[in-house]
Amino acid sequence: MKVKEISLNGKKNTLFVLSVLALIIVSLASSCVKKAIFEDYRRLNHSEWHQDTLLVFEMNVPDPKKVYNLSFTVRNEGRYAYSNLWLFVELTPPSGNVKTDTVELTLAKPSGEWLGSGLGDLYDWKYPFKKAVFFPENGKYTISVRQGMRTPNGILSGIHDFGVALDKAL
Repeated sequence: MKVKEISLNGKKNTLFVLSVLALIIVSLASSCVKKAIFEDYRRLNHSEWHQDTLLVFEMNVPDPKKVYNLSFTVRNEGRYAYSNLWLFVELTPPSGNVKTDTVELTLAKPSGEWLGSGLGDLYDWKYPFKKAVFFPENGKYTISVRQGMRTPNGILSGIHDFGVALDKAL
């Protein structure tokens, strides 16, 4: 029985093919990662959100022909006393025609387990607010958010940060 000799050209070709394949996989994986067009956060002093505190975000919508997803991100502490968060939201386009909305964000499962990811005593949850939405005007939009929870003193404790993100919809 004859044993075939392995040539170095075969090894080089295999290495080249594997390298090209790895490059294609990395390229595809990185292209699937959504890049936010806008993302901004507000830190709440001492993790307290006063009922009269308005969080204001100004974002630029570059192309009114595109479809976008608008999300809210909440970072709450484990001591947050509720499983939800009520918000009063105002969206003001460049023309100034204010649209208002009342939104309930669910932050925990009925079992009490926090949604999202956690590190230590902080939990992050990205909540889709508006999916596949058109912004009819290009330019600066303002989003104003106020918490709407009923607390005895008007102060909501346990919310560490609140953010807004705008992504291109697929």
